[in-house]
This record gives sequence, C-alpha cells and structure tokens, in this order.
Amino acid sequence: MANMLLVVLVLPLLSSCLAYSGPELLNGRYCAARPDDNKCCYNRKDDCSVPILGTLCYCDEFCDHTRHHDDCCPDYKKVCSPPQITSVSCEYEQQTYAPDDQVNKGCNLCTCKVDNDNNAYWSCTQDTCMMSEDLVNDVNQQGTTWRATTYPEFNEKKLKDGLIYKLGTFPLNVTVISYSKDGQYPDEFDARREWYGYISPIADQGWCGSDWAVSIASIVGDRFSIQSFGTENVRMSSQTLLSCHLKGQRGCNGGNLDIAFDFVKTHGLVSEQCFPYEGAVTQCRIGNDCRRYRVGVPFSISKEEDIMYDIMTSGPALGIMTVYQDFFHYREGIYRHTRHGDQQMRGLHSVRIVGWGEDAEDKYWIVANSWGTSWGEKGYFRIARGHSGTGIESSVLTVLPYVS
Repeated sequence: MANMLLVVLVLPLLSSCLAYSGPELLNGRYCAARPDDNKCCYNRKDDCSVPILGTLCYCDEFCDHTRHHDDCCPDYKKVCSPPQITSVSCEYEQQTYAPDDQVNKGCNLCTCKVDNDNNAYWSCTQDTCMMSEDLVNDVNQQGTTWRATTYPEFNEKKLKDGLIYKLGTFPLNVTVISYSKDGQYPDEFDARREWYGYISPIADQGWCGSDWAVSIASIVGDRFSIQSFGTENVRMSSQTLLSCHLKGQRGCNGGNLDIAFDFVKTHGLVSEQCFPYEGAVTQCRIGNDCRRYRVGVPFSISKEEDIMYDIMTSGPALGIMTVYQDFFHYREGIYRHTRHGDQQMRGLHSVRIVGWGEDAEDKYWIVANSWGTSWGEKGYFRIARGHSGTGIESSVLTVLPYVS
C-alpha cells in the first residue's frame, strides 16, 4: 500500500517534469509577461522566473547554459535572445544607402534591394542615357574630325526623352524647287560677317521640343533684317507658334514645319519683345499693338549650289537633319555621324544654316543650333557638306518675308 501511494505521489510530479521539457512546449507569454524593465536578467538570478506547470521557468542568462535550455521559459529565445539581424546596405559613390533608398545613376533610377540571402543590391531601370562616357572616349580616340564631351545638363536625361524635348521636328511636305544656279561660289561664306548685326543670336529652346518654332522664328527674323537692310531688325517670337498655333501641332512634343510656315504666312509672327519665349505652351498673350510679320510660301531646296545661292542672296536657311545619340556630345570640329552609341533611336532636328567653309579641303556647313551657347562651338556647329550621315542637305527650307 505504501509503495502504491509513493507511485501515485510521484506520477504527477513526473508528468509535470515530462510536460515541461524545454522551450518548444507550452507556447505563451512567460518572459514576455514580466515587467517591461525586468523581463530578462543578466547572469544567474533565481527570482528572474515565471511559474509553469507547478514549477518555475527562468528568464536569466544562466538558464541558457545547458545544451537543451531546460530551465528557460518557452519564450526565452524570442524575448531575451532574439536572433541578430545583420544590417545590410547598398553603396554608391562612397555613400551608404538603406534598403528601399533610391538614387539616380545617370538617367536611371536605382533602388536598394535585399535578396533572400540578405544580400543588398541595386535594382535599376535600363534606359539608354543621353550622355555616355564610353561614346566620348570612342569618338575622341578614333581620331575623327570632331571632338565629343558630356554636358552636365544632360547627365540625368534619357535618350528617348532628349529626342523629344531637344528636337521636335516632324516629317514635312513642302514643294521642292531648284534654282539651277550652278557656278563658282566662294570657299567660305558666313552670314554673321556678311550681315553683321542682322543675324539672330543663339536661342535656347530649353527642355521643350520646339526646334520647329525656334528655327522658323530665327530665319524669319534674319531675313526680315537682311531684306529690309536693317530697317526691320527684329528678333521674332517663337512663342507665337508655341502658344497661338495649336492646330496640328504638339507644342513641346514637336511640330510640323509646313503648317507652321502656313500660320506665319496667314497670321504672322510678333517680336520677341512682344511675346518672350517661355519654353512651354501658354495662353496666346499678344497685345493689339503688336505688329505681325508675315512671309510668303516656303519652298524646299536640296542641291548644294542652290543652298549656297539661297543663303548668299536671302540669308540663313532652315535645315533638317537626323540626330543620333552621338550628336548630343558634339564639342567642336566638323561633325559626321559615327557608329558609336545607340544607332536605333533617332529624331529630326530643325537648325539654321548660316554659311559654309573649308578646313584642309574638308568642306562643311556652319549651323546655328538652339541649345544655348554652352553647347558646341558657342552654340554653333560645323557639319560635313554632302556626306555627314544626317541628310541635312536633303530638305533645306527657304522663304521670303513680306517687307513693308
């Protein structure tokens, strides 16, 4: 009987011991239920305990000294000794970035990501940028007739956007004429010297695909000054076309030269002073006292001699060229399109041809761009005559102003 009573008394205690055999059993709040300032204890502290199954479990460091952590409360590891999370970060230009931080690498947006193995890496968009150091090095090392550089204002711009907002010309449909003016022409001619003070300064279209408006306004202003012998020396407003000529045009996303010339023929341009350039489509704000300057019907010429004749007799003409990535990098020299950089993306660009010249028998056109004076040769560029790879001579527009 005594032996049976001993077994009965031992069984609950044994079952209790068997029931509590480590932290895997009886999930719940033990260490977590202790006061916030005393949930866990350093070293050995016997009162750092919590009742469990008629005995105690512990939340001190000493409970963790055995292989099976037999004395620790079930939630000891979670509350008192959580796994250490290794901090990861991305590096860029000697700066440290946390996960989900973003930076621009050139024109591409990069986000700091962490993979399943807790490794940090940059995830970037994959757009072709306007500027390319590799392209610059390739052009300059090849020994071409021109030099390349990068322009800081283009560093974070995408090529596909540059072809919209630094160009802007749509294909056109204009009657082609021929002067049949073959003959001898000087090796050099520069409208800026021939008609000093009459030629419009370099424009800056900004981040707006308005080359179609800027180029028309520039040559119309030049030709009014020249044809009037300086009595109507006016800088024309390209903003007139951007803001007042909306039908069939796309403003800063591009425009049609043929219908733009038709607008100038019918409605005329006003002076830059009357309606200054803003580089955006705005309300058509033209006062009643602003004079309108109109032109005749535009024509297209394509023979080299006809282009020379037209410029010598009437003033700068409007050229249309195909622009590839390499052209954005032009610094100086006689430009020819190269096979460096992207060859698939391209666009049409309206420019102002002001003359021509020769350099060691290398013939070129002198052309005014519309990207400000910090680009190229103080805003101008020289481009090979006849074999530039841009088609600049294939469609040169000429027009005569109605001079009073």
